[in-house]
Amino acid sequence: MKLRITPRFAVTFSALVFVLHEAHEIAHTGVGRLVCGCWGRRDFNVWGVCEGCADQKPIIVLATFAGPLFTFLVIWLGAFLINPDKTAQQKAMGFSLIFANLPFARILGTALGSGDEVWGLNSILNNKSLSWVFGFSLVLLLSIYPLWKAFKLIENRRKIAWFLLFLLIPILIDVLVVLGIMNTLVEKRILAEYWVLGSPKLVTIWTFFVMALYLLTKKNIYELNADAS
Repeated sequence: MKLRITPRFAVTFSALVFVLHEAHEIAHTGVGRLVCGCWGRRDFNVWGVCEGCADQKPIIVLATFAGPLFTFLVIWLGAFLINPDKTAQQKAMGFSLIFANLPFARILGTALGSGDEVWGLNSILNNKSLSWVFGFSLVLLLSIYPLWKAFKLIENRRKIAWFLLFLLIPILIDVLVVLGIMNTLVEKRILAEYWVLGSPKLVTIWTFFVMALYLLTKKNIYELNADAS
């Protein structure tokens, strides 16, 4: 697939990054709601279960694993959509789904001994070293095949540079916008009152905004593939 980045693609892809970030967090809190019977509170990247539920181990760990489970299911859906028999549009979508889920962030997080995977395993095994080994190995195993398929799909010159661009830049976009700007606004108590789903108003407004932006412009994703137009 010959990749190209147009301004319209960049806007829609960024919206997809933000939507999948929110979906990851809602997977955590949604399962927490099912387990606990009430919504825990969260901001843009830190979530919890409601008061009195945190001691319900090991069942509460299901909420911890729900986020990465959702993320890797979507990454593997992306890998499926870039199979050789898929259309140019499906390949553009599949490629975008793989990288919009920030797979390198999951690899790096577990490599540094943090992340949902290591934390969840440690809450069960009560052994940080063993949890790190299992968590990092699992994330690496789940990430390598989709990333390798995506790498092989690229037909541009400077193939490695294009791959690294999609591997790293979405993380910078997410960190700068979501963690750098949006979370700072919550910390400054701007629309920070808790509303639906245990979220501050700003989180909910942001979620609906990025979802609407993506849905209204989703066809722009196809512009990634020069053969799709």
